[in-house]
Amino acid sequence: MVKLNIEHYSKKPKYLLLADSIIQQIEQKQLVLGQRLPSVNKLSAHFNFSRETVFKALNYLSEKGIVRAVDKVGYFVNDLAIETEYKVFFLLDKFTPFKEDLYNSLISNLGDRVKVRLYFHHQNIEVFAPLILDNLKNFTHFVITTYIKDSKSVEKVLKKIPAEKLIVLDKYEPHLDAESGMVFQDFENDIHQLLTAHLNRVKKYRKLLLFNPTNAPHGDFVQRGFERFCEEQSFDFEVHPNFKPEHLSRGALYVTIDAYDREMVEIIKMARKLGWKLGNEIGLISYNDTSTKEVLDGGISVISTDFKKMGKEAATMILEGKREKKGNESQLILRNSF
Repeated sequence: MVKLNIEHYSKKPKYLLLADSIIQQIEQKQLVLGQRLPSVNKLSAHFNFSRETVFKALNYLSEKGIVRAVDKVGYFVNDLAIETEYKVFFLLDKFTPFKEDLYNSLISNLGDRVKVRLYFHHQNIEVFAPLILDNLKNFTHFVITTYIKDSKSVEKVLKKIPAEKLIVLDKYEPHLDAESGMVFQDFENDIHQLLTAHLNRVKKYRKLLLFNPTNAPHGDFVQRGFERFCEEQSFDFEVHPNFKPEHLSRGALYVTIDAYDREMVEIIKMARKLGWKLGNEIGLISYNDTSTKEVLDGGISVISTDFKKMGKEAATMILEGKREKKGNESQLILRNSF
């Protein structure tokens, strides 16, 4: 049985005394990696603690990754590096260059006393839900990008996470509890405001075309802002799911949002065949900045948010225990193509 040395005059709650004792046993190698702890009932009876107190102690250790909860089996020693302060479940939709910036920023700003486990859901609710639900007891914080069109199912799963542990990044989720954190892009208003701010440049073009792939989870928001801008400014405009050769015409401005830049590449290839230069015969604006876009064809103009700042904001919320809901401002980086 796990030993427990109670400090008779300690002001610590009983669950922390039990947790500290288990940690001490791990440090002294009385408990080893993979070893199963005594059952909740045995711990409760042995120390004359309520089951609730024992559960609270085990959940505390589980959140820190020190023990691992196995459903209907018990609790096992999971980590011998007990100095870890927080354990973060980080769930991304996919790994792109800008999501890599987000991940690296979160890691660097959290520091060495925080462990981060990285997962991917690939915009699939059948992957998203079990990843979260199977890990509810194993992490102190959950940092998640959603981007799944089944919004009701996403909301249902997020509600299972204790609000104070949850931070949602990148996409606005309207139904989060007040105690949760969120750092999001305001896609609809961002494109509207940025095109309005550069109206004189936009007026060089006779028509605007947006390519909104059916699998772009933020596409509907971008499209609403794009259409609102065009209607307010009386621009001729079109929206298509993907680029086709007949869409290319002199004097058009193209906006592409595909995360893999397929439309952007096709437009550039077609323009080269015709001997057209970006920024002259046609204009091009892409989404999300990369080092390639800085140099490609003299530079591609992009609408991009600061993913490094987003990662830093999430880290601050974890380390300081505060929760906010705040927009992560985007900017239009002007280059040769527009």
